Amino acid sequence: MAAKYIYRMDDITPTMNWKRFWQYINLFKKYNVKPLLGVVPDNRDPKLMLEESSPDFWEILRKLQLEGSVEICQHGFQHRYVTSEGGILGPKFGFKAQSEFAGLSYDEQYNKLKAGKDILEGQGIYTDIWMAPSHSFDANTLKALSNLGFKAVTDGIALYPYKHNNMVFVPQQFWEPQRVFAGVVTICLHTDTVRESLYEKIEAHLKSGAQFISFSDAAKYSQTVLGLLINKIFCCFFLLRLKFNENEIIKKLKRAIKRIIGKQ
Repeated sequence: MAAKYIYRMDDITPTMNWKRFWQYINLFKKYNVKPLLGVVPDNRDPKLMLEESSPDFWEILRKLQLEGSVEICQHGFQHRYVTSEGGILGPKFGFKAQSEFAGLSYDEQYNKLKAGKDILEGQGIYTDIWMAPSHSFDANTLKALSNLGFKAVTDGIALYPYKHNNMVFVPQQFWEPQRVFAGVVTICLHTDTVRESLYEKIEAHLKSGAQFISFSDAAKYSQTVLGLLINKIFCCFFLLRLKFNENEIIKKLKRAIKRIIGKQ
């Protein structure tokens, strides 16, 4: 099938860059695209505290969800990295070895996930979708999520959604629009830090004739043997590309060091 695209917006908190938030929300509304918002239930990460906390935060989220403009998922608990574990994905796939969950006991993870879920539901926000801070989670995370009633995760390096440990994974592969000929592609936006020039690139993508779907629609995808095979092939190519990029960086560093030494 032709490629279908999902947009997700990470690090949604009361202290985010609100101008950027509304800029992208209004852009997606203009083209009838429903993004997935990763909401941090109880943010304690200073890096995400960019503005004064908005007292209307929860009301705004409820309104956006009710009118069908967005979907909402739980983005961790407090967005505080407490271990140096990479989890199931980790450095192998280019992600940092840091986690709010991976490496902790099952009980610790369950309690943190439940606390976050309780905060969202206490504010009238109900979701069975989860988003990991720093793409870091392990088997205990997935077990706790399943036992808490979560059904889907926005993560994974693949081309089609797949099932793992009782959870549906809708893969997230890119951080800006990319031309892909098939599969389900999730583009991740950190609106607090996204460069200004990306806005025009995303608008061009939205009006390009590409197909866009909601996360929930993507999670309904039926896993097939062919899809699993394509996922494995895509994963191999992803790792090869990552390795190639790492080698290029190493070569550039070596050349820079030689130039510096040569000048001494």
